[in-house]
Amino acid sequence: MHWREKELLNVLKNGKLTTTEIVSRVNMSKATALKYLDGMKEKNLVDGEEIGTTKIWFLKNEEEIVEKKIKILIADDDKNVIDIVRYSIDDQYEILEAANGKEALGMVFARSPDILVLDIMMPEMDGYMVCKELKEHDSTKNLPIIILSAKATVEDKLKAIGFGIDDYMIKPFDPRELEARIKMRLKRTSMD
Repeated sequence: MHWREKELLNVLKNGKLTTTEIVSRVNMSKATALKYLDGMKEKNLVDGEEIGTTKIWFLKNEEEIVEKKIKILIADDDKNVIDIVRYSIDDQYEILEAANGKEALGMVFARSPDILVLDIMMPEMDGYMVCKELKEHDSTKNLPIIILSAKATVEDKLKAIGFGIDDYMIKPFDPRELEARIKMRLKRTSMD
């Protein structure tokens, strides 16, 4: 590694910096600094983002800590439902997906979502059994659950409420309403 690259890496250990800030801390011209930074970007050592006309540089491994997105697990055996939610909901969320109840349980324990949107009629394990399992574990008993189902009778809703769900929406649904309910539920959870 060239000594100028080492100098640039040392400066970037302090966090994100603009090209101008970097040049003010190292002994090289802006053109030279940019030449080395672009070379280091190709080697996957640093990365940059442009905000307007300003270029911000940072160490490559820094980006993993940049922001923690709210994780929503969508459990539905209909891939179209998952896709509707994924492409219509705000990109401030990370969408996790499960195609059946068993997979949903595994994802909850492996990925710790902030909220679960759950279908009732799924293969391997239905939504009711997923709720029952989650409510029996200390680590998951407070996970907010929104049922999103075609089952529309009062009996279905009462059964789900009996399993401790937080909200119930009927398919077909408007993704904007689902997003509003997710936000409302998460706000309520953060206040508890």
